[in-house]
Amino acid sequence: MKNQMVFQRYEIKYQMSRRQQQAILAAMAPYVVPDEYSHSSIRNLYLDTPDFRLIRRSLERPVYKEKLRVRSYGRAGLEAPVFVELKKKYCSVVYKRRLTMPQREALGLYCGQCLLAGDPDRRGAGLYGGILRRPTPGRLPLL
Repeated sequence: MKNQMVFQRYEIKYQMSRRQQQAILAAMAPYVVPDEYSHSSIRNLYLDTPDFRLIRRSLERPVYKEKLRVRSYGRAGLEAPVFVELKKKYCSVVYKRRLTMPQREALGLYCGQCLLAGDPDRRGAGLYGGILRRPTPGRLPLL
């Protein structure tokens, strides 16, 4: 699953107390082994339209919603690889597509630049830009 770029899964979230969390982790301990990412820091930058259409729609709890984010595992420099992910949720099933690119290119998406058009390895990338209209200009966040 390390290089998986397209996902389809059910996503169910629970709120629990610290005591419940510790009990679940203790019960799982004999069956799980930490992988290379187990102690990494996951950093996300969620992208939206200038009028915050994506988050407003998400908060309405619709049957269908989508999110666009840039994700890194640990601190990423401008040339470090990050994931640009498009998440779509329909009837509790989450569909996710991701591309890998240097953070510099991913931040270009944030600025409204289309850096993907001529790259045959990034077919389908138009899906990502279609969600956003040019975001409000400002400082570029680094992951």
